[in-house]
Amino acid sequence: MAAELVQKIANTGHYDEGNMRISLESLFSLDAESVPAVFGGKQNIRPGMQRLVAQLSGSDGNPDMQITRYALTLLKIETKLQGGSAAMDRIRRGLMEADKLRVHYDTLDEKVIDMLAKIYSDNISTINPRVMVHGNEDYLKKESCANSIRACLLSGIRSAVLWRQCGGTRWRLVTGRQRYVNQANRDLRAL
Repeated sequence: MAAELVQKIANTGHYDEGNMRISLESLFSLDAESVPAVFGGKQNIRPGMQRLVAQLSGSDGNPDMQITRYALTLLKIETKLQGGSAAMDRIRRGLMEADKLRVHYDTLDEKVIDMLAKIYSDNISTINPRVMVHGNEDYLKKESCANSIRACLLSGIRSAVLWRQCGGTRWRLVTGRQRYVNQANRDLRAL
């Protein structure tokens, strides 16, 4: 869902508030007991699973290759972050500070998004390969859009960590596409 949000913001300057909230709030669920708990419950994993099915199966036309590139790059960056626990410690500390802001501000408030964007910029944006975001230059140059994109990319890293913790790898995603589509469809029917 994070990659789709990045694409939407980059091209339109807007995002679905519900999906953005789910994505960003996952950043504050660092010690959740289950995958649904990371996203605030089973109902909140539906949009991400629907995007996964559409992306991997092409069920809504052709898969969007830009979303695929974003997701695969985030998975690669997450692997590199695992080798440098200092960066992960800084990210965790930054998220704890950002979480304190949420006592006074909504998760989608500009102050919270700006802090999440700074965590991304300070700890992740220099890691190669870099996520090269494409879209409408008018939106990409706008600071609020750029910070929203960075916050979404940070949430994408969170999802990549979760993917790895559940046994996923970039290679398995590519080679086991149909298996993941079938499982996601079964899970969606059960929601």
